[in-house]
Amino acid sequence: MQGFLPQRARRPSIDLSPLVDVVFLLIIFFVVSTTFREGTGLPVELPSAGTAAPAPAGPVEITLGPEGEVAVSGRRFRSFREAEPAIRAAIERAEPRRVLLRGDRQAPYEVVIAVLDLARSLEARVTLAARRPAPRRGGDR
Repeated sequence: MQGFLPQRARRPSIDLSPLVDVVFLLIIFFVVSTTFREGTGLPVELPSAGTAAPAPAGPVEITLGPEGEVAVSGRRFRSFREAEPAIRAAIERAEPRRVLLRGDRQAPYEVVIAVLDLARSLEARVTLAARRPAPRRGGDR
């Protein structure tokens, strides 16, 4: 019995690798299932257009609300008069000078023309946003 030494008791340990696996899978799940939306500053209902095309990347976004309110790249203003300096500054900073105009179908026409006029005076190219119309049923056009 001389050859046997008393063994020290090992401290119990917790294996963390299954926990790391589960956390990693949860992270992957949330990243894949998350949807990213860009806010426009104002909730608008776009009119439909038969020739709607995707908007070009990187323009100054101007959103017109149904009550005449204006949002410039996410900043909200109560009227065009309040928003005009911000619109002017945003267009002047933009390179190339492009504007994406998103107007609610109930937006006052006067505000739409004022924004278009200002963009034209600053030599900006304006794209009007519209949603694609719903596909027609029954094959009639």
